[in-house]
Amino acid sequence: MKVKEPCRSCLEGLIRKTVSLSGGNERVASSSLALLDRLYTGDATPPAIANMLLDHIRRTTGVYDPYATIKYREYREAVSFMRGLQGEKPVSLSDHIHVSALGNSTDFFTGGSFDPGSFVLKGDMDKIEDIFDSGNNEILMLGDNMGDFFFDVPLARFFEERGRKVFYAVKGSPVQNDISMEDIVRYDLGNAYSSIVSTEKAHVGLSREDIAGVIERLWKGDGPVIAKGMGNFETISEFDDERQVVYIMKVKCPAVAQAVQSGVGTYIAYVR
Repeated sequence: MKVKEPCRSCLEGLIRKTVSLSGGNERVASSSLALLDRLYTGDATPPAIANMLLDHIRRTTGVYDPYATIKYREYREAVSFMRGLQGEKPVSLSDHIHVSALGNSTDFFTGGSFDPGSFVLKGDMDKIEDIFDSGNNEILMLGDNMGDFFFDVPLARFFEERGRKVFYAVKGSPVQNDISMEDIVRYDLGNAYSSIVSTEKAHVGLSREDIAGVIERLWKGDGPVIAKGMGNFETISEFDDERQVVYIMKVKCPAVAQAVQSGVGTYIAYVR
């Protein structure tokens, strides 16, 4: 998805939030905003611009993981919520996708928490069930934030109980509040999934040139691919004509809402 007019304010918000979390000053913010002016062209995706801005702030401030405290808060909230869910375990594929989508509630510019109050999931579940009934036994799940990691566990186990092998991909190094391999080690989460793989990058979303190794093998295979969150949608939608992808996310901005033809604040399981 190429940048649209609403993307600029979100990217400006990303700059100010990240500079603040990094302990940077107005000089860092100003240089980052000037960089945004140069990067903001119609042929770029929002994550591509975000990645260059985040790298600039990281190099300028020397702060490697500015969202660490936010991720820790999301970690505690997600663990607490999932414990409370034990008495209401999901049963069907649709139930499990509902739980997975709820995990995408938080993001750097929206804040938010896991509130199932008026939660409604939109999507063509019959089509999605057909996708998961086809292909080989391997499933690639592209994770997003800390909440997604925990809320996706029941869905992964649902598949594995039915003989599928799930590969759960996380970022190679810290970026925004996305979960990374370093978080897996820090919070001893290595046993949450049977196979956790790394994108090997500190990049928002997953661009075509970043697909390599196990992820590339699974991408090129005929097993299902699930992509969580808007960052993955904004990048992968640029090349998902290569294969079918099931996007599961909360729609958090007008640009993505327009692209998927859904309202801001809705939860969707979406196949283009």
